[in-house]
This record gives sequence, structure tokens and C-alpha cells, in this order.
Amino acid sequence: MSDKPKSASFVIGPWAFKTPGNELVHSDGHRLKLEDKIAHLLEALCTQRGDIISKEQLIDQVWQGRELSEQTIPVAISKLRKALGDDINNPKMLATIPRQGYQLLPEANERTAQQKKWRPLGPVGFAVLLIAILGVVYLWNTTATQNTAPDRIQFANSEKPGVIVTINDVRTSGGDREKIPLAIAISEMSSYYLSQVPDILVIRHWWNLDAPDPTGGIYTRHGPSTPVYSLKGTLIKDGADDVVSFVLSNPKNDEIIWSGMHPVTAGSFGLFPLFGTMLDRLQVDPITASYAPDETVSYWRARYFMQLSNPGAARIAASELSSLLAKEEISPAIRVLAEALAARWKDNPDMVDQITQLTTRLSRLSDLQAPAQNHFALVDKASAFLFDSADTKSAIVLLEAALEQAPGDHYALSLLAEAKLMRGDTEAAIAAYEKAFRLAPYAKAYGSRLSELKNTQIAQ
Repeated sequence: MSDKPKSASFVIGPWAFKTPGNELVHSDGHRLKLEDKIAHLLEALCTQRGDIISKEQLIDQVWQGRELSEQTIPVAISKLRKALGDDINNPKMLATIPRQGYQLLPEANERTAQQKKWRPLGPVGFAVLLIAILGVVYLWNTTATQNTAPDRIQFANSEKPGVIVTINDVRTSGGDREKIPLAIAISEMSSYYLSQVPDILVIRHWWNLDAPDPTGGIYTRHGPSTPVYSLKGTLIKDGADDVVSFVLSNPKNDEIIWSGMHPVTAGSFGLFPLFGTMLDRLQVDPITASYAPDETVSYWRARYFMQLSNPGAARIAASELSSLLAKEEISPAIRVLAEALAARWKDNPDMVDQITQLTTRLSRLSDLQAPAQNHFALVDKASAFLFDSADTKSAIVLLEAALEQAPGDHYALSLLAEAKLMRGDTEAAIAAYEKAFRLAPYAKAYGSRLSELKNTQIAQ
């Protein structure tokens, strides 16, 4: 008996998929190779086409029951959807059924030969058929010369995100400056959670209402059909408690899509499930992310300023971290963040005092347990590899792993750019900085570094 796997063939929209082989073949002839797991995932969906398949079923069928992170299946589904060129908000092939699973949709034009019986055409029917054939030939020629077949366009744009959410910093009501650190912390925590959602691209501080296109070119870059939403929050008082009022709106018409209230004392254990209800409204799978690496306001404020990537902001971050390191209880997340900051700025003459104080306090720490392996921990460890020992290989591996978890992490992209630059790949460094600056245009250091690299490239 042969040990070769059985071959099967499936049609999904404009694609033909044959197993084994892991290859999609488009109706226009171009081919796309799938990763093994993505191909196995597609095969499982094809063999149960039309059925809603739960995550548990996919774990059994594709991953043989192995224990997976909560993000593994959503990330795999996102990759498959992009390969097919399908739209999560208007699916033609692959649908996400909130809280139930996934469904490979049946073909809209499925029919069998038994459903229609052939009847001879009379003279009138023959004339109608001839006109129809001539019309189809004309349209086919016109479309072929213009190369605007909808399926082909969809494939060409398949790398675009399913949904874009822009996050403005949480504002304080009445200009309460004392609450600004808390507002920054909530903003960073919000971005931390949403940036891990596979089908969402998170962009920070994009809106410029005085510009002809307030989105700064989002619609131009990703197409007018890409769903773009603006998430804004306001910190208000509710009796003695602080509460953030969140509103998600459509920037094209200011229509409110979703709103929610977050009591600050609930921390990330209240904030992340709240955003889960927002994702349900957008028909995007929520994730069960690990909760915040640290719940203190100073931690998030330090991370915000560190990511601005300029000496002035880094001094503020160092001051926040030095204060945290002086306390009795220190989380592993605070330690690795402080190590990353010290590594990056240790050679800067304007930061000698701050880095000396930081490293002194770090040296007095007893061993702490390793931080949870969220994407922040990977980025912080990569920073230490990059700036302490110039170990670009290890840094790039960690940064790419972090970006798999959170593709919208602009700071990880900026570090990846520096690692590529150390390896002499200026073109790749420019590409990474361009993306980082698009995701966080408020980080002016990215723009300055980008101009510097481009000028150097021109000079060469």
C-alpha cells in the first residue's frame, strides 16, 4: 500500500487548491505557496466547507491537540485571508463567526447539472443567446486590456490590513494636567492590547484635521474601501473615581460605532475585556492577551517616553524607572525595561547621570523571575542585545518574533531598522523606519532619522 498522502482538489473563489503541494493557483495563472500549517488549515476548512469550525476543532485537526497561545489561530486565519485576498468585513470566501469559529463559505453560484434541464432554444432564444455571447466577448476583451479584473485587484491589495484603528492619546477633561500621566498610561495600555489583534493595524496620533486628507494618507495607501476607525478616550471624574469614556467613530462621517466606560481602578483586567466588546462590534476576533506587564502608571509613562527615541524623552523615562527601582517590590517588566533603556543610551553624553543612577540601582537588584514573554519583553531583550553587545543576529530574531505578535509595534520596527543598519543594509533600515513613522508620526525622532538615512543614501 502506498504511503503517499491522498490528493484532493478544491475551488475557493478565483483560486484552485490542491493537496498535497501547499499551493494556490489563481484563475489568471499566478501561483502562491502556502506555509505548511496554513495549507493544513485551508484543507481542514475545505473538507468541511459551509460548516462553522470552532477553534477547538482546528486545534485537534491542524495542530494535533497541542497547547497553543490564544493568538496562534487568529494569526493563521489572518495569513490565510490575506493569501486569498478576502475582506474580513465583506467576506466572499472565509468568514469569522464571532464566538463560534470560522467558515469557508460555499460558492455563491454552486449548482448541479440535475438542477437545470436542457431545453432546445427557439429562434428568439437563439438570438438572445448570440447577443449575450457577443456581449461577453466584448467585455472580456475590454477587461483583459485594462487588467482590472476584481479578483486580480483584490489579490494585489491582499497585504492591506483588515481594519485600521487610529488611537489618539486619552485626554483629560477640563485640562487637568495632574491627570496627564494617568491618561498616558491608559493610552499605552490600550495600544498594547489592540496592537496584538491580528486583523487590526493600530496607528497612533494620525489625525490632522487641517489637512486635505485628515488621515494623513491612510485611504490613499490602503484604498478607500479599507475600514478605518478613530478611537478616542476622555478621562473624567465619576464621584471619587477616575473613569475613561471611549468612543469609536467613523472618521468619514463621525458616526459613533461603539462606546464604553472604563473604571481606571479596574486596570487591564477591566480594560482588555472592554475592548473585546469593541472588537465584537467590528466583527473582529478578540484575543485573550496576557494582562498588562505592569499596572503602575510610571511603567507606562516610562515606556511612552522611551519610545519617543530622543535624549530629552529618554531622561524622563530614566527618572521614572529610577523611582520605580527604588521601591521594595519590583516587577520583572520594570527591570527589563530599565535594562533596555540603559543599554540604548549608555554612550550618550547628555545622559551620563541618569544612566549611572539607573545602572547602580539595577546592580543592587537580586535575581528576579523572567518577565512574561509578551512582545514588550522580546523588544526590551532585543534592545539589550543590540546596544550592549552589537549582537544584531539575536536582536533581529527577537524583533521579528515581537512583530509577529504585534505587527503595529512602531518601536520594534525602529529597533529593527537600527539592527539592519548595523549590518550595512541601509535600504531595509529606511523601509523599517518609514513604516515606524507611518504608525507613530508623533515620534519625530523617526522622521529625523529617516531623513538622515535617505541623505546618506543619496550621498553614496
